[in-house]
Amino acid sequence: MGLAAGILIGLGVGLVCALLLLWQSHRRFKRELQRLVSLVNSPLAPHSPEEMLSLLSRQLRQQQLDWVSQNQQLQDWQYLSQRLPWGYLRVDENNVVLDCNPVAQRLLRINQWQPGIKLLLEWVRSYELDQLIEATRQQQADSPTQSREWIFYPSGGDGKPIPLRAWGLPLPRSHVAIFLEDRLEAKMLTQQRDRWASDVAHELKTPLTSIRLLAETLQSRVDSAQAVWVDRLLNETLRLIRLVEDLLELSALNLGAGSQLQLHSVDLAVLVREAWQSLEPLAKPRQQELHLTGTKQACLWGDEQRLYRLILNLLDNAIKYGKPGSPVHVVLAEAGSEVGLEVYDHGPGLAADQFESVFQPFYRTDTARARSKGGTGLGLAIVRQIVEAHGGTIQLSNHFQTGGLWIRVKLPQKRLDPL
Repeated sequence: MGLAAGILIGLGVGLVCALLLLWQSHRRFKRELQRLVSLVNSPLAPHSPEEMLSLLSRQLRQQQLDWVSQNQQLQDWQYLSQRLPWGYLRVDENNVVLDCNPVAQRLLRINQWQPGIKLLLEWVRSYELDQLIEATRQQQADSPTQSREWIFYPSGGDGKPIPLRAWGLPLPRSHVAIFLEDRLEAKMLTQQRDRWASDVAHELKTPLTSIRLLAETLQSRVDSAQAVWVDRLLNETLRLIRLVEDLLELSALNLGAGSQLQLHSVDLAVLVREAWQSLEPLAKPRQQELHLTGTKQACLWGDEQRLYRLILNLLDNAIKYGKPGSPVHVVLAEAGSEVGLEVYDHGPGLAADQFESVFQPFYRTDTARARSKGGTGLGLAIVRQIVEAHGGTIQLSNHFQTGGLWIRVKLPQKRLDPL
């Protein structure tokens, strides 16, 4: 069956390619013929039969060379597309699938593939893939490459779900090319890393708690000359405890705890005030105040504990890196079925190439500065995981007025059904 399918695929692709080349050659021959006619009618045209025959011979020879070159390029591309380690498919302006290499057929569970006979929706049902194609077709020329990452569930329960990442490239005549990557191995490695980090964090939590209790006991039993060392020990222990807690939270979110959210009706305005009260001891010495504007209530269905953690991390980041004596701005809004949360400060902001990198665990724009402020490099990584667990989006940029980091979060108001 596989051999027959391969023969049919080869014959189908070869026939389409041959027809395409013949069509292109026919158009080129007509152009060359028109050029010859115009040349004959020109005053400078050769009039002897020998000169005309020589000119026609050169034109035909060039046509033959062009045909051979194009045929070789087409064969090279067919060879590459069939042996790419990534999936590749191409759709026309009506979303009819014209190309689909073996890797794409395997990833998308496409059986008995034939080019140009069915719409993409008839071959495979994937909302994310459809959205990627449409977004790619409508993107501007200077826009970044469209991409998506999702879990693909084959229709009819045929096969296990598979994590995919796809990139879309716009082609002439509203055609779209899609490249697919199998993310299963990467996901498994990430889960192994998160389990390892979670196990280590659990093992560290108990001894660190003991060291903290011991340091707190020693604080009241040593003289002033030794107290500074005990205070330093306690501060470093607390920093390590915060790091362990962040590791446990990030690992839990990465390992699927986000799909087990404890959903309740939550007012983000209340959580912002509560989080600011917790951080006020850090803000007062820096003479920073909270400027909360926008809607007075911003209610949605969400996990209250994790949304509180999200807001706490954003405010903590704004306090640490904002300018002393300047406010921390929070804007709440309700638009349609979404709740918007914006946090920005008057700090130095970030370079544009760091907007995505700061979401990576342990990434620091300035290592010395981050450590001096007690940062663990996990705050924004946790924020993004919480946002995505709630089905929301997050964007970073520098604020157009203050110049500080501007974080915009959008969360759906509707109740989410846990997977």
